Amino acid sequence: MSETLTLFPTDDALSLLRATSRDTTPRERRYYVWTVGCQMNVSDSERLESALQGVGYAPAERPDDASFIVLNSCSVRASAEERIIGKLTDVQRIKHARPDTQIVLWGCMVGPSNQSIFRERLPMVDHFVSPSAVDEVVALAPHSIYQLDEPALPVADWAHPPVSVHVPIQYGCNMSCAFCVIPLRRGRERSRPLAEIVEEVRRIVARGAKEITLLGQIVDSWGHDLPGRPDLADLLRAVHDVPGLVRLRFLTSHPAWMTDKLIATIAELPRCMPEINLPVQAGDDALLKIMRRGYTVARYLSLVEKIRTAMPHVALVTDIIVGHPGETRERFDGTRRLIETVRFDKVHIAAYSARPGTRAADMEADEALAVAEGEKQLRRIELERIQEQIATERNAALRATTVEVLVEGEHKGKWRGRTPGNKLVFFSHPEDWVGRLALVQIDETGPWSLRGTLLREVQPA
Repeated sequence: MSETLTLFPTDDALSLLRATSRDTTPRERRYYVWTVGCQMNVSDSERLESALQGVGYAPAERPDDASFIVLNSCSVRASAEERIIGKLTDVQRIKHARPDTQIVLWGCMVGPSNQSIFRERLPMVDHFVSPSAVDEVVALAPHSIYQLDEPALPVADWAHPPVSVHVPIQYGCNMSCAFCVIPLRRGRERSRPLAEIVEEVRRIVARGAKEITLLGQIVDSWGHDLPGRPDLADLLRAVHDVPGLVRLRFLTSHPAWMTDKLIATIAELPRCMPEINLPVQAGDDALLKIMRRGYTVARYLSLVEKIRTAMPHVALVTDIIVGHPGETRERFDGTRRLIETVRFDKVHIAAYSARPGTRAADMEADEALAVAEGEKQLRRIELERIQEQIATERNAALRATTVEVLVEGEHKGKWRGRTPGNKLVFFSHPEDWVGRLALVQIDETGPWSLRGTLLREVQPA
């Protein structure tokens, strides 16, 4: 998964779920979900909202109007936890005014070893629930008719799903990256069975979704723990055949699991979009070894060459951490050169944040290995400026070309959608284009988005 911190309190998918019921439901049967973190957290929240509606709850626009408040948390960086603590302080006033309000802290902040600590620090929280445990959260709702000993909830059976839906195919992580707390919070890898995933996708697409993104912490390692050891290439083929599916994506990959078979499969299947998120984290072999990433710069560049040979128009996305313990200026320069060499379409850049319990956190305590906070931010800004220029140049090559855009919604009076390479496109038109494929001529380009003129509708292949 991408480690970029993102807030999703008004995410399109969640807003659509909340729009299904308005003022007729009493507060006692209303919920409010607030989410911080990666796409896995967003997917968990989408599934939770669907499940809560399935047991008789309705969404609330504000936490003040809900009797059941869930905060889905992230612990990848300290700033994410600080946002959650701030939100809990805000909802504490609701708890004081309405003591019957139930507050749940859910997600990656909640681990087996820290619940007692949180109970002392966060007395306003009634329940602490581990990541992805949708059933457990639903069972805590005060007026829920669901019990934990019942069969698993059909959490993806939405009446009106959004255009693009994220489907988790795997939970947990077996990697031991020095900087990452996710294995400590989400546990060991557990792959969902192929048939179960395909059936869920079939239900979602049958209800109107057009695009599916398969999610995993290390998504390209899916299946190694299942009978027969299927792999992600096998799953992509199975999902690709679901009737009505228009686009198929997956994230986030790890270079150690990106095989020739997987690359060839993505290139072969027309509904698989030519976009690969392949986090590199650093561009220096010594630093990659400290990070415990399991590959070298040469191995990574070889993968990039294979991918671009198989898919010349592929969009490559990566994640980079600056200021990791042990990152000298010389090692940082290696990362800068890697960005300039590969010329990614998008780079998620984060300054290193020590996470308790990780190997890198112990290294950070050593002054000889730690990078000063100010220097971390300077390095982050330096890479962001380089990448902005690269993205500007890569997107400029699309000016005057035509692209297929799957329209997701409206934004400030313009329709918003994405190309096969996941580039954001805006265009104007008086008709409703949500869920439709539009052929758009690109007129203006920038580093973050494109603007164009609608030519016509395109029928899915």
